[in-house]
Amino acid sequence: MKRPLISIVTPSFNQAEFLEQTIRSVLSQAGRGSRFDLQYFVIDGGSTDHTVDVIGRYESELAGWCSEPDRGQTHAINKGFQRCDGDLLAYINSDDYYLPGAFEAVVDAWEADPRRDFIFGTCHHVDEAGELIRPQTATITSFAEMLDLWQHWLRYFDNRNFVQPEVFWTRRLSRQLGGFDESRHYAMDFDYWLRGFDAGMRIHHIDQPLSAFRIHGAQKTSQIDQTRLELMAIVDPYLQRPDPRIDSQDRERMIALNAMERAMILQREESATIKFRKLAKLATGHPVLLQQRSYWRHLRRTGKRLVRWPAQRRAA
Repeated sequence: MKRPLISIVTPSFNQAEFLEQTIRSVLSQAGRGSRFDLQYFVIDGGSTDHTVDVIGRYESELAGWCSEPDRGQTHAINKGFQRCDGDLLAYINSDDYYLPGAFEAVVDAWEADPRRDFIFGTCHHVDEAGELIRPQTATITSFAEMLDLWQHWLRYFDNRNFVQPEVFWTRRLSRQLGGFDESRHYAMDFDYWLRGFDAGMRIHHIDQPLSAFRIHGAQKTSQIDQTRLELMAIVDPYLQRPDPRIDSQDRERMIALNAMERAMILQREESATIKFRKLAKLATGHPVLLQQRSYWRHLRRTGKRLVRWPAQRRAA
């Protein structure tokens, strides 16, 4: 039986301090050459640190690499996948890494049922030093759940979403969906997976940790407001049209909550008075907000600021 080919892409830019661990986590996977073959590309955006030196140490084991200016992370990912022809595909950023046994587990899952298009496991959130913060396992199983940012992606303490480095998909799905949307800078992975659910992809969960997602101040996902705005911009077109896969009440709730969150982000620097008026107006246009805890939480916080402000003015 022909061994499956796994194609991995690492987009990189000025993260030499983490990149070597990322590269080694790919190249050191057990089963390489026996259970699967590996095709690995590192696509660097013209780093000015010692990234090129790190890549050079592993050049003989890479299928290819480059270090040149690009149009950003999503462009780099697409550049890499344009050169890939694996049966199973994934990308991992230059500050994250795979855990031992990840690739063999993915191959086992795919060979057990090649109709599976989207394979994921558990992801470990780690700190800058690689110490475990917490594990995360997605519970999303459908297109409607993927759209529901408020039940999965925007939960403050109990996220139930996919974490990018734990996800693998098939060449069949890649051909169906095409490339990543280069207009997306923070949630290009979410957009890709949502398109997959919309297309009816078959998913499979592996009950083991596959990867580590590093939390540190320089990463793009730390830019919370921009990420949230992009997530909502991605789901809005799906919510604006009737779809039998989405319960009408859930659709109404999601539209309302997205409108509220967008307003709070865009008016973050405005006075409490303006925010309070905006919240009241939103509830008039979206009565379903009155049933949402997050709405009342925003209203209470804004109301407390309104009460404190006159007192602070008198004290001054």
